[in-house]
Amino acid sequence: MGRHNAFTFPYTFFRQSAARVIPDLQSYGFTGINLALNYHASRDFLLRQGPALEYLADGFHYYTPNRDMYPSQSVQPNPKDCLTENRMLDEVIRVASRQGFEVNAWAVYMHNSAIGFQYPKLTVTNCFGNHFLSELCPSSPEIAGYISGLSNDLASRGITTLAIESLHFHGAHHGEHHERFFLEMSEVTGFLLSLCFCTYCIAHFVGDGPALKERVVQLLRVFLEDHDEWLGVELTKENLASIVGEEILGYLTSREETVARRYREVREVAAAHGVRTTFIDQAPLITNSASAPLGKSWQVGIDNMLIDKAVDIYEPLIYRVSAEEVGAVASHYRSEISGAITAILRPTYPDNDSREKLSAKVKALHDSSVHDIDFYLLDAMRPRDLEWIKGAIIS
Repeated sequence: MGRHNAFTFPYTFFRQSAARVIPDLQSYGFTGINLALNYHASRDFLLRQGPALEYLADGFHYYTPNRDMYPSQSVQPNPKDCLTENRMLDEVIRVASRQGFEVNAWAVYMHNSAIGFQYPKLTVTNCFGNHFLSELCPSSPEIAGYISGLSNDLASRGITTLAIESLHFHGAHHGEHHERFFLEMSEVTGFLLSLCFCTYCIAHFVGDGPALKERVVQLLRVFLEDHDEWLGVELTKENLASIVGEEILGYLTSREETVARRYREVREVAAAHGVRTTFIDQAPLITNSASAPLGKSWQVGIDNMLIDKAVDIYEPLIYRVSAEEVGAVASHYRSEISGAITAILRPTYPDNDSREKLSAKVKALHDSSVHDIDFYLLDAMRPRDLEWIKGAIIS
């Protein structure tokens, strides 16, 4: 039947005991949860335990970190961005162990403005020296230490799997409330505007990083002063090489190798605790990803050939409206990825509006030999959504 986990915020367990929640989830066919233990800012209308508008703090750790797990000279969580005790997490782990129920640590790594505002020089920094304070740069050794420490700390707590989200670069339009870009912007311009040229990214590049940075500055001048000359131009490596020059391809390879190195480090840390690693893959959400999203992964610094070897499980967000689209994306992943694959579905709006459609999507995944399916997001589900999930996976 496969494994079926629910992505879950800690609020579920702040309002109800694990002893009540976990058996209830098992009755719907769930085999575990992906519990958000490090998350970014959001405003969520939660429904599961009564309507509640919750504001999640950015970069918050929903437990008390063990600072001994962090290497010296690394960034560490600020105490104000952490819970002061571990009662919630300890109870969840204890009850889950007794019930034969998986608890996976769901952590958001590089999308963290709590750390970004504290250490702006460690964030993604574009060609103009603008800091994207919500995006930490994985090239930084201090951030590499934070990645290692966070992974080591979470993996030591009795979890089954470390679900890794946002351990990569991000685009220009990402991460902040009320973002204002009153400019018509092409995909190419957005990419160049958010491409990191921090000290560490330049140092890792074997070519002339400062010269490439200045080239990008000059290319963006027309956009800043008059218009975007690349409107309608598809963002591809070939088009970037034509616009910027061949050296940009080496720069992209450099950052892909850096991201892959971080994943290998996380896997090594997790494996020492007997914990698996899952790559929460957001490629299906990239613009124009359609049925072949892995072809877009390079835009966020992911080389799938490298990452496939560096994690235990690929877990793409297959947020598609029709079962045919879900099946096409799943078949694409099955043809490109050699390791285990878990799919993520939303049983709710805007992806789904009936029991029959959800069941058809689950069947499409099974037909593509994807049997492990997780569902997002428990806290925002109506009772009917849980019944739809039960009907789809227990049949």
